Amino acid sequence: MRVPLLSLEPREWALLLLYADGQSPIKGEECFHTTFSMMAVPPFSFKPLLLSFFSPELHSAIKGLVSEGLVRVVNEGKAGAEYKLYKLSEKGLVEAARLADRVKSSWVSIGEVIFREGSKVLGEIEALKKTYNGKNVSEWLDLILKKMDSQDNIFEKFFSESEIEFLRNIYKSFKK
Repeated sequence: MRVPLLSLEPREWALLLLYADGQSPIKGEECFHTTFSMMAVPPFSFKPLLLSFFSPELHSAIKGLVSEGLVRVVNEGKAGAEYKLYKLSEKGLVEAARLADRVKSSWVSIGEVIFREGSKVLGEIEALKKTYNGKNVSEWLDLILKKMDSQDNIFEKFFSESEIEFLRNIYKSFKK
């Protein structure tokens, strides 16, 4: 029996993230970007911004899902602390469930040469969503900056060794 190979579009990655963790809503578009940038092999190209990472492809995909009616955006919070919640619509839930079933029984291409079991991809997305969803910016920054001294130092993808050392020193000063 041959296992199907899937290559996912940015909109499909976003749907899978929304579907993960019991379809819990995602707090802010920045959560999509932070979560996917933390994958072992991110499915998009990211550029570092001052407070986070940003993927133009992902940004466009999210806007497209909203305009297609697959994702609803709800404004939450109180004055001065507003945020947007991204939720699957009923139509989006049906599409995301079908997609998750296809991914579960397939191998998924990530980037140009990496293939992973779909069930493991779904597990990674779920774990990352549980880690990063609902956090405020200072909590994200703290989680991201702690990765500088870990095996999966995300900063190595974007910065030279001396730049990372510089960031590490700033972070240490900030934490004092």
